[in-house]
Parts: sequence; C-alpha cells; structure tokens
Amino acid sequence: MNAAGSVAEENLMSESDSRSRFMISRFSSLLVLLPFILAYIVWRWFPILSDFIIRRILNYTPNLQSTHWLWHAALGFFYTWYTFLSIGVGGAFLIASWIWNRRKKPIKKRVSPAVSFIVPACNEEKTISKCIASLFECAANYPGYSEIIIVDDGSTDNTRLVAEATIKMNWEKWPYIKAKVIKHKVNLGKAKAVKTGVGKSFGKLIALVDADTWWEPDAVRHLVDTLTMEDLDAVSGFIHPSDGNGDENLFVRLQQLEYSQGLGVFRCAQSLVRGVIVLPGPISLYKAEVLKAILKEAEPKSITEDLEITLEMHRRKNRVGYTGRARSTTIAPHKLKQFWIQRKRWFLGGLHNFLSIHRRLLFSKRWIALFLWHGIIAGYGGAVVELAATLSVPLFFYFAPDRLYFIYNVAMYFPLAFLVGVIQQSIALKFAYGNHNHRNLLLYTPLYFLLRFINILARSVCLFQYMMGKRNCHWRDRRPPSPNKQ
Repeated sequence: MNAAGSVAEENLMSESDSRSRFMISRFSSLLVLLPFILAYIVWRWFPILSDFIIRRILNYTPNLQSTHWLWHAALGFFYTWYTFLSIGVGGAFLIASWIWNRRKKPIKKRVSPAVSFIVPACNEEKTISKCIASLFECAANYPGYSEIIIVDDGSTDNTRLVAEATIKMNWEKWPYIKAKVIKHKVNLGKAKAVKTGVGKSFGKLIALVDADTWWEPDAVRHLVDTLTMEDLDAVSGFIHPSDGNGDENLFVRLQQLEYSQGLGVFRCAQSLVRGVIVLPGPISLYKAEVLKAILKEAEPKSITEDLEITLEMHRRKNRVGYTGRARSTTIAPHKLKQFWIQRKRWFLGGLHNFLSIHRRLLFSKRWIALFLWHGIIAGYGGAVVELAATLSVPLFFYFAPDRLYFIYNVAMYFPLAFLVGVIQQSIALKFAYGNHNHRNLLLYTPLYFLLRFINILARSVCLFQYMMGKRNCHWRDRRPPSPNKQ
C-alpha cells in the first residue's frame, strides 16, 4: 500500500474512532439522565402510593384540618430536596462512576520515570516507621529510580530518630534505595514541609504521602501507569481508613462506608471528566515540574493545602485523575473529638478555597465548576437544609392537618430512604472494594446516620465561622493523634 493509501486509511480510522466516541458520549449523557427521571417518578407517585396504603390497607381515613400554607410549602421543599438529591444527583454520580469503571483504557508503552516520595511529618513517632517501610517496598517493586525524603516539621517527639532507624533497617534489605530525613528546627506547617521536600527532590514525578499512611507494594506502579498512559499531570489513589488495630472500631467502620462513597463513586465520577477536586495527602502523584511551579509561584494559604494545590492545578488547566488500583491505608480518627477536629479543618478549608482563594473556578466553563457548585450547594447548603429539617420535625407534627396521618406518611417514607441508601452504599462498596458487602460493612448502614449527622453539624458550624471571618487553624490541630497515643 502506498503512503497516500496509508494516510487515507488512518484518517478513516480516526474518523471512525471520533464517531464512536461521540456515540458513547451521547449514550453516557442519556444514562446520566435516567436517575432524574426515576427521581421524578418517585417524587410524583410515592405520596399517592403512601396515601393508598394508609387508606386501603391500614384502613385509616384522615381527618384533614386546614393549616397554614407555609406548612405545606416547607414540607414540599424538604421532600423535593431529599428525593432529587438522593435519587437524582446520587444516581447520576453512580452512573458516571459505572461508566468510568467500564471505560476503555488507553494502552501505551510502559515507562518508569524517577519518583521522589515526600513524607511531611509532625509528631508521628507511632506511625512513621510503618509508612517508611511500605515506601521502601513500593520503591523495591518499581523498576525506575526512587528516593524517599522524610521532612520532620519541628516534631517534639522521637519522629526523626524513629525515621532514621527505620531507614537504616530497610537499607539492610534494599541498600540501593536512597532515603534521608530533613528536619525543621521549628514547626513551619505542612505546606512548608512539602515545599522543603520537593525542593530537595530529584525525581521527574513526586509522590506526596502522609506520615500516618502506608501504601500497597504496587501502588506507585499503578499511579505511574495511570498518569503516563492517560496523559495526566497528577493522579490520586484509593484510601482505606483504619484504626491501626484490626479495624474493629465502630467509628472507623462508618468512615469506611463514607470513604467508599467518596472515592468509589464521587472520585470516579469526577475522574471521568478529569475534574477530581482534591488530590489527598495520603496518596498522590504529581509531575515534578507542575508541582514545583505551583509551590514556587503560589504559597498555599489555606489549612487544606492538598485541596488548594489541586484547585490551583485546575486553574492552570492541568489534567487531574484517579485510579482505584493504587491503594493505601491511613489512620482515621477513632474518637469523636479527633473526628470533629479533622472535619472542621476539612470543611473550613473547603469554604476558604471554594469561596475565596479559587472562587473564579466557580464561573469557569468546565466540569470542575459543576463539582464545586455541587460541593457548596449539596454539601454546605445541604447541611443547613438537613439540620433545619431535623429541627422542624416537632413543628411539622404539631401543625399537621392530621397528626396520625402525618406519622403514617413519615413511616412510609423512611423505608424508601433507607432502601435507596442501602442500594447506593452496596454499589459504592462494590466499586471501592470489589464486593457489595466488604467485611460486612453493609450491615453498618443503619448506623451511618450518626456519622452523617456529625458531618452536618460540623459543616454548619464551619459555615457560620467562615461567615464570621475564620479561615485557618494551627498545623498541630490538623491531624488526630496516633491511635497508640494515650
């Protein structure tokens, strides 16, 4: 075949591929609309079904008295909000995540550029050893050059001594892996610690790792493959929350349900359009040139530097992705006080980034804007709505046209809400762990409302504090203490 014929054939194949991608895109768009159609059906017909059951099966004829129109308006708003948010929006994210998991992945020649692991640490003597050991094993399984840099950010415990001892112990098995500890004489904050480590690194890729996190042996390989084959500038992996002691703590198990939703569903859906909002501290991989440019030109201002850096990447139109195959485990808060401190930091930092530092992204014509608006409206606005709904229940009951009829309707709606939650949680566990009931986690779904209510309170408090002008907190308040600390 001559050159002209080859070019024509390539053009024809390219045109065919473009047409195929266009058809898949349209099909995906139609699929995402299905949950909203289902939400409308439920919203329209469930009250009728509930009324039928009450009248015909329970044989109760309501004696409806006249009541103020505000009662009907408020109840209708809450019913509409919950129905479309849980079934419509939640279902759309599930569909998008399913599409992402079934997408055709690009196949390119595997490469292994040099990787620098940066571990900022402050008073992490109980967890730093396991973190370093896991990174040594990752580096040993990675064919390219790798180095491990621990930045002790003014710790007052034995973090540095433990880190140096762990490095020496692992050198006995892998003497060719470079590792070192850099110490700040005083506490400068995590952003400064990251910047110090990045400035001393030599890798073309930089992996950021929290000191209370350990990676699976093949995690860096999966991160590098995803970044290079999908032509990304940064990528994150899956995080499994643990109590460090068999994961028997109830609070941690509920967080495992939460993480499976956040990563197995929302993060996958965001990655479908390269709109991942945050590259989390426990496991993230960046192109060195991209991260160095950001840290050089824009000093992080918020208490959630990982979120701020990610949004700065979106501002610069960098490509950000996710892979669930790169897995890590991190120590999660296992007591209420620890959890409350962590969530207040997350939520206050989120508001600072969404509404101040990177507010211009809200008005960009990209997918990231949609995800940010969802975070503001469904996250913070939703917290206010749910708190108001919870506090309004006695008022709804007191002013109900027929109180028993009202109770019957609420009793009918709860099983529907629970069923939707169980189905969504089961799918999230499947996407996150490959099993619909990983370690019997699905059985804890009835208790998940406890964690949800704490999040609602924390978001509401942070929204009020942000409106009052609060932005940051100290670095030492950023992380909960290790589970082995008394």
